[in-house]
Amino acid sequence: MDSIQAHFTPNNSRCLENWVNVPHTVLGKRLAPFCLLHLQWLEHLGSPLFFTSQQATLSDLELAVLICSSRSSEEILSRLQSKSPVLSFWRWRNRKKPLVGEIKAFLAYQDDFCSLPEFATKDGGQTVEKIPCLLLQLATLIKETGWRQGDVLTMPVGQVVWLNSAFSYLSTGETAVVSDKERAAMAALDALENLTAGG
Repeated sequence: MDSIQAHFTPNNSRCLENWVNVPHTVLGKRLAPFCLLHLQWLEHLGSPLFFTSQQATLSDLELAVLICSSRSSEEILSRLQSKSPVLSFWRWRNRKKPLVGEIKAFLAYQDDFCSLPEFATKDGGQTVEKIPCLLLQLATLIKETGWRQGDVLTMPVGQVVWLNSAFSYLSTGETAVVSDKERAAMAALDALENLTAGG
């Protein structure tokens, strides 16, 4: 077993995590794989659950759950505008659920589908983005595969980023993913700086 695990670097583990997921349920609703579509809606609506739980209310969590249990913009709009008794009853039942625990479950759901590669930084240690990252990921995968925008939007986020990283490597022979040797060198440098500071 140890010899098998030795072949898996931290980045390999992050990559595999995107294809091996567990079912996630928040506020009693089964969530769909966390994808770019969900990311766009959460960001567009200014959700505090956009990878954080800062000042999130029960209403914020319900909104995020309705978005992330849907698989299309049409379904999201329909759920957000619905006045059905079933939805009202669902909201009434949610008042009795532990908010902190449900928020933690939602953040764990995001983490499960967003295990991204570690990228090396450039330009003096700072990464400069001229085009929004979400748009780059979406455009690159469509360009490389010819897949429809709707199909890419509903793919788990981590899979999109890993596939784009693989396409970049195949076309250039280079990758910005941090290697084990680089990580070890950075750890050694940090240890040296801590030792020097302590002395």
